[in-house]
Amino acid sequence: MKRKNSSHINILLDRIEITSIMNCSGVFTGENIQMNWSSYQKTNMGFGLVAGTDNHSDSNMNVVHDPDVMDMPIRSTSSN
Repeated sequence: MKRKNSSHINILLDRIEITSIMNCSGVFTGENIQMNWSSYQKTNMGFGLVAGTDNHSDSNMNVVHDPDVMDMPIRSTSSN
């Protein structure tokens, strides 16, 4: 399965330059409040990431052993 190449991000706001946006990113300027802002993510990579042009990886076998019953216990801090 071939993965579609992600597009390059380049945002320039006055003197703030953003060259990468990852999961749950945000750019906030001025007077503002971000309510209930949170992000939870777990990633297991058996091989890693191959990036660039004309990179090849042939005949690989990768195994991820993840015996955790619970990876990220999350406690809600809200009063709802």
